[in-house]
Amino acid sequence: MKNIIRVRELSEREIEKWDKRKGFRDFRPVECADCGFKGTFPRRLFLVEGIKDESDRGILRLNMKQNHGIEYCFFRTDGKREFIETAFCPECNSNNVVFDITHDALIKALRKINKDLFM
Repeated sequence: MKNIIRVRELSEREIEKWDKRKGFRDFRPVECADCGFKGTFPRRLFLVEGIKDESDRGILRLNMKQNHGIEYCFFRTDGKREFIETAFCPECNSNNVVFDITHDALIKALRKINKDLFM
């Protein structure tokens, strides 16, 4: 039996809903790797169902490039749900955008590490 993979792009409203989740909002687009722009980036988020292994991810990367014009994307999970995410630079329209953990999430993680080390 063939493995069926489903990909559905989320609406802005759905993205806002996911962004309210604590762990989900801690990883954000921060800089365009092509032009250096730093600021707010329009994002696209796709819910993916049916991924079995890394070869499925490779096929999905090709699909994203061919069918959606998205060359750079990454996979992220939240519980049992898997997503493909990308962002576009508002200055040069590249989607070669660097994502990073937010400053607040980094501080929180460092505090937890320090607390665990000295307890």
